[in-house]
Order: sequence, then C-alpha cells, then structure tokens
Amino acid sequence: MYKLIFADDEKLVLNKICQMMDWESSGFSLLGCCSNGYELMDMVEKEPPDLVILDINMPFITGLEAARQIRHSYPRVRLVFLTGYTEFEYAKQAVELNALKYIVKPVTAQELRSVLLEVRAALDEENGHIRKMAALEYFYQQNRKVLVRDLLSDSARSGTIYDRARAYGLDWNAGTFFQAAVFSVDRMNSGAAWAAGDGKTMLYALGNVTAELAQEAGLGLACTRGDTVVLIGYSADENGFFLRMQEFVESVLHIIAGQLQFTAAAGLGNVCRGCAQIASSCSEAAQAMELRTREGGNQLFTMQDLHVSAGGHAAVWDAVNYIESNYADPNLSTDAVCEHLHLSPSYLRALFKRQVGSTVIAYITKARMERARTLLEDGKLKNSQIAEKVGYASPHYFSYCCRHYFGMSPNEMREKRATL
Repeated sequence: MYKLIFADDEKLVLNKICQMMDWESSGFSLLGCCSNGYELMDMVEKEPPDLVILDINMPFITGLEAARQIRHSYPRVRLVFLTGYTEFEYAKQAVELNALKYIVKPVTAQELRSVLLEVRAALDEENGHIRKMAALEYFYQQNRKVLVRDLLSDSARSGTIYDRARAYGLDWNAGTFFQAAVFSVDRMNSGAAWAAGDGKTMLYALGNVTAELAQEAGLGLACTRGDTVVLIGYSADENGFFLRMQEFVESVLHIIAGQLQFTAAAGLGNVCRGCAQIASSCSEAAQAMELRTREGGNQLFTMQDLHVSAGGHAAVWDAVNYIESNYADPNLSTDAVCEHLHLSPSYLRALFKRQVGSTVIAYITKARMERARTLLEDGKLKNSQIAEKVGYASPHYFSYCCRHYFGMSPNEMREKRATL
C-alpha cells in the first residue's frame, strides 16, 4: 500500500475528494489532508509519502514552491497537481518539476482514480526494477566481492591494489578519498512481507540494491560481508564527499523500507585518504552502527553520534542555536538550517526528532511563536510589525499560526492580557 497526502486550500474540494475516494482500492493509504503549503511541508517531514496531490494556488507557500521543496528534499516522492488554473505557464512549471499529472478542476472520482492507478503502475514498475537488482550477475558480484575483501585487509597496503582497481575502470591513486558505510538488516522489524527466516534473503537484496545504486551513482562499490553489507565510497575531491555519502546511505535506507518492505540500519565511518585506511573507516562505521541497539534501527549513525556529550548531539544544538538566532528570517527552513550546518536534511531530521522530540519545522514555529508571545504581551507593536519581526511575511498567516499554536488570535491574546 503506497502512502498519499492530499493538499487543497478549498475546504469544500478537500472534504469532498477525501470523502468520495476509496483510496485503498486504488492502492493508496491516505496519510492526511491539509489546506496550505506550510501544513503540507510539516506533514511530509513527519512521514514522507509516495505521492502528493496538491493544488497550485495555496496560501502561505504556493503549491509550486512546496513542490520545489519536496523535489529537493524528497526526490522520490511523486507529484500530481490539481488546480483550477489552465495557463500554460503553470503547466510548464509542473513539467519542470517532473510532475506526473496536471489535472484541471473540477475532477470526478473516476478521473482521480484513473490517475491513482497510473501512479501506482509507475511505482510498481520502479519497485520491480529494484527487486530485479537482487538478480545481478554472479560472476560480477564475486569479483567485486574479492576486491572489497582485499580493500579491507592488508592487501590494501600493496601498490598493486590501484592496478587492480584500474582493471575495473576505477581511476584510484594514493590521493583518492574513501569512506566506508556498513548496513545491517533490522531483523526486529522485518515487515509483514518477510518471514522470520528470511534474514539471508533480505541481506542479499540489501547488498544487491546498495551495489547497483552505488554503481549507477558512480559513488562506490559494495558487497555482503558476514551478516552486513559494506559500501566503499570514493571521490577524487574531498569537498562535499561526506554529505554525498550521507545522502546516498539515507536514500538506500528509504528505498529498502519503502519498496522492499523491511528496514535496515547503517553506520558511516570517517573520510580517509588512500586505500590503506579503508579498513579503519569500515571499523568506525561498524562501531557507529552499534548505536542501533540503543536508538533503534531504520536510520544512519555516524562517528559524530559516538562522540556526543551527555547533553546531546552537537549538531542538534547548533541547529537550535541557528534557529533561535534566525527565526526572523522568513526564508528559514529545514533545508536552510541543513545548508548552514553542511548536513543532509534526512540526517538532521532524524537527529532532531530523536533529541528534541519534534520536527525542525515545528521547532522553528515554536521559536517564532514564543517570541511573538513576548511582543504581544509588551503591547507596543502592531500585529503586522510583530509578524515581520518573527519571520512571517504575511500577517494573515501569522494570525493563523497563533490560532494553531496558542488556540487564539493575536487580538484575542491582547484582550486576554488586558483583562489580567
């Protein structure tokens, strides 16, 4: 069953479509409905869906802007636009965002069901492709396995290792940067599609998917090793390499959970230079992954996670400090925080949720609302001025957020304060 979020600012349309559709018969589970771009992004961050059907003309964040953010942070989420606008420019932008469909309102249940079936067919085809990765050629896998095994042994110190790598088309030398990742199946949460004794099959599928995706990305090579999958990433340039490895590992975990219906955990070692240090990076990755026993699976752990202080992960507090210092910026978002900290969005989201107990977006809202409370109680500024000072370009959306956060509008908060 694929996951779906529906977004439309017209409440009548939203309620009618959500009620008239038998989502499950079309192969989808409705995660929720929302009426503006901010709600949509918060919902996507909490639980990324397989499909988002969204209106172009939504308040606060337009459907097109929300789609751009989703495409950037969740490139595998499929998009379908539902709108009353027929202008070519909107359709053109929808195409540029790789939207599957552009549907003009009003839409019937039959038309929407047809779209859902088309999306499901596309997702099924993608799933089938990934499952076929488990059937990679035996000879190719065995030779790659031998090379990875030697890279993790004393053979990696031999100068001939680079000659062997070049025989596989890998242009490595002593100045090449490497980083190891280790994956392991979460047997405690294997999923309904797998039986208790399917551990070896799941590991095999995990190894083949990782190897195929790494090859397609030109990022590294992987194979199974004992009860784990080892990925050796490589890059001629260290700049941005760690972030690319983070994002790749997280994408593998997302694909495994979403399309192969079991979960895995991963550890990521430090970046090293030259083949001789790959074994050390692999050992570090295995150590990092041991945090799974304490934190749970279906997530990535790095060496930074092992070095946290008793007060928590430094990256989370850096994110909190950045938010508290920049909440007045209307462009502040999860992506903006991650860009500042040079972390992948998925990694920071997982750390933040685990340590703070909320999403990054929710914390940004909290920082803005608590500052707004102080300014409203002070009573010296107009609502529009307060909205601007706490990062809301739209006073209307500021009022909406106050109602959602405090249960009352800014004016009601002022009146309540005046009666105390």
